[in-house]
Amino acid sequence: MTDNDAWDDVNWDLDFESFEWMVHLAACFNRHLPPNAPWTVWPDWSSDMPGYVVDDHRPGWLSALRLVHSHPRISVKGNTVTMTDSMGTARALEDVDVSSRWWHVDVWSGWNVPLEVVAALDARHGPSPSHTFIPGQMEQVCLGIEDDTTSYGLGLAAVLQAMLDGMALFERATEFHAARCRFCRETTYRQGLRGQGFEPGNEVVFACGSCMREPVTN
Repeated sequence: MTDNDAWDDVNWDLDFESFEWMVHLAACFNRHLPPNAPWTVWPDWSSDMPGYVVDDHRPGWLSALRLVHSHPRISVKGNTVTMTDSMGTARALEDVDVSSRWWHVDVWSGWNVPLEVVAALDARHGPSPSHTFIPGQMEQVCLGIEDDTTSYGLGLAAVLQAMLDGMALFERATEFHAARCRFCRETTYRQGLRGQGFEPGNEVVFACGSCMREPVTN
């Protein structure tokens, strides 16, 4: 297939600067490959379209673009990628582009964790009070790629896979403990140390931000 053949299939009504255009263009340039084959052809777009990607990072982005294009539970509109997880919950990543590295992903807006999720988490980690509810500060998790020398496309693909799983997000959101400030004695929930400190009086002790910024007086 020639580049001219690929350009013949392009939908010119799409926004040339959008992530949707990036996915669509990559699909046009790789449509000659078998359905299950990895995408290998990088579209020859101009720099004013989705943005420039260095050669070493292009395979990672092609992997992510193929996932977005081919997965039945993923769709893209403009710069928003929407997917439905294995439990039927829809979530979205917004403002996706080639410079995207981190995303705040909504996990659960209700307080009580679904019973089937609690059972799965208990089976995996042992029973924990943190499996039964999600406090407000854990309703979103930050997902992305830490190494800025790695293709951000690989990071996007990993985030999408976690969002499709659903359980992977609850894994992150329920990994928290009960904590108490050693100075003001206010209690809260903090990330990490799954299920620790829930027995009254045995909270994990820390210094809260307010007490660290202000002088402590008796």
